[in-house]
Parts: sequence; C-alpha cells; structure tokens
Amino acid sequence: MDNGILTLIIAAVNVADKTTTTIDNTILTAIIAAASASVGAIIPSLFSYLGKRKEYENDKKAKLEDIQRRTYYEYIEALQKIINSGNRDNFLLLQASTNKLLLYAGSKLSSLINQYYNDITQRSLQRKPLTLEEQTKYQTDIFNAMRKELGIAKEKLDTVSMVRAGF
Repeated sequence: MDNGILTLIIAAVNVADKTTTTIDNTILTAIIAAASASVGAIIPSLFSYLGKRKEYENDKKAKLEDIQRRTYYEYIEALQKIINSGNRDNFLLLQASTNKLLLYAGSKLSSLINQYYNDITQRSLQRKPLTLEEQTKYQTDIFNAMRKELGIAKEKLDTVSMVRAGF
C-alpha cells in the first residue's frame, strides 16, 4: 500500500475520531445542562409542595380542634340541661350531642361518653338512676379527658359534679 494512502486513511480516522469525541462531548454537556436545569426547577417546586402540605395539615388540625371545642361544649350544655330537666327534648339534645361527640372525640373520651350514655339510659329504663358518686366519677373523667384532648391543662381536676338547678 502506498504510504500516502495510508497517511490519508489515518488522517480520515483521526478526523472521524475527533468529530465523534466532539459530538460525544456536546451531547454530554447538553445532558448535564438539562439535568441541572431540571433539578433546579424541581427543588423549589418540591419545597413549595412540602410547605403547602404542612400548611394544609396545620389548617386541618386547627379546624378539627375548633370543631372539638364546640362539640365538647355542646355536650356539656346538653348534659346540664338534662340534669336540670329530664324531659324528652333535653334527652334528644343529649342523644344528638353524644353522637356528635362520638364522631369527633378521641378514643378514650369516646369510650367514656359511650359508657356514660349507656349507663344513664339502661339505668333509667330499670328505674335505678346512677348514684351521685357514679355521676361525679363519670363527669370528672369526661371533663379531664376533654381537657387533655384539647391540651388545656396538664393537671387533672379532682372532682366535677354538675348539679341540678334548684329553681
């Protein structure tokens, strides 16, 4: 083979090799630039999403606490009304507020409320109302559970006794 042809072939291979390397470098640079741009766009979006999610969770928790506060107060009012006057309307009010409370209260408070309601109704049917001591125990436990769930007080109340209005 002629030395000139061999030199021409080697020169052609070198040009092709340099072209391929240049193309490979260009593609690699483009891939790196695209990846950097993608990561640069994703990170702020991710932080924005996480921030909004945290805000949503906090808002949801605040709304639930508000509903719980109102529901607990409605229950206490209904209970006091039935203690003052055990008529049908007040019983229906207690029944409705008990059901609402069972929906929104935590498991310990729901169990206490449910047990208290069942004892009140069953003992009333038997014409053997709860004793003052039993009433006081239930009421104290319920108030303390409500206060704990709402984060109002760390210390428990010793005794809560809702009394009948004497007028």
